[in-house]
Amino acid sequence: MLKRYSQEDFYLLEDVAFDRMHPTSAPMFLWGAFAFGSLINGIFIYGVYGADNPLNSKWSIFATVCIVSLVIQFIFTLLFSKESISYKFQKSQSLFNSVVAVKMSLDTYVFLIVFSEAEYFPDHIFLYTLFLCIGGILYMVISTMRGIKRVQQGHFREGGKGLYNFSESKTYVSLPIIFGATMMGGAIARTLSDSASLLAQAGVVYFFLFSAVVLQYTIAFAIPEFFLVTYGKFRFESFHVPRPKPALKDTPREVIMAKNPSQRGKASKKGNPKKARRKKK
Repeated sequence: MLKRYSQEDFYLLEDVAFDRMHPTSAPMFLWGAFAFGSLINGIFIYGVYGADNPLNSKWSIFATVCIVSLVIQFIFTLLFSKESISYKFQKSQSLFNSVVAVKMSLDTYVFLIVFSEAEYFPDHIFLYTLFLCIGGILYMVISTMRGIKRVQQGHFREGGKGLYNFSESKTYVSLPIIFGATMMGGAIARTLSDSASLLAQAGVVYFFLFSAVVLQYTIAFAIPEFFLVTYGKFRFESFHVPRPKPALKDTPREVIMAKNPSQRGKASKKGNPKKARRKKK
């Protein structure tokens, strides 16, 4: 789809790779995403294993999957926090950033799954939550396709408009807002029609549902940049940020000698003048 486009068509994305998606900036995002995921998934895991009443076995399996995913996320986040690894494996790091961003957009919905088993959780909210989650995934797909189209239209060339041009994207920006507001309004109205006291009990659910929608749709809006920079890392060498060389004064003498055997030989000759004289004789 993008193979026939040259490096010039990705000019502005290359700037992104050297700026806000710099290899040394990624750990801040990765640790923030891990902390957020640990909090949300931790509540879910505690709700499953600490429940007074026995839950369906599917929740135990899902809780185990959450634990395994958090462990894997922690290991890779720890690895990519090391500067030498983040520079050496920039392709893998960029790909991991994209996966974490997608996971983070769905993490809050996990929290709502626990409450779906509670007595005060209105049955219809789960259906609205499902629709909003699917809508966010579709918006992410549409947003990605739009990013690809903007590459094809030359918006990422030098002097181009880039990914975001709000004056020409009013429909693209307003559509998910209208959809989310409509679905949230419908869920609240349905709850009010059932019982006013039920709304107060389910207030925390609505708060987390609203947070999940805002987070997912915000990430979906920005995710094309993650995907396109990752594509650039795999295809163009210019997307790879060179690791800065250490200052000469900070380089150990042994390292310099190991890299320059000829200098080591000269130094050994200079350091042993008696042996040199014996050879001459």
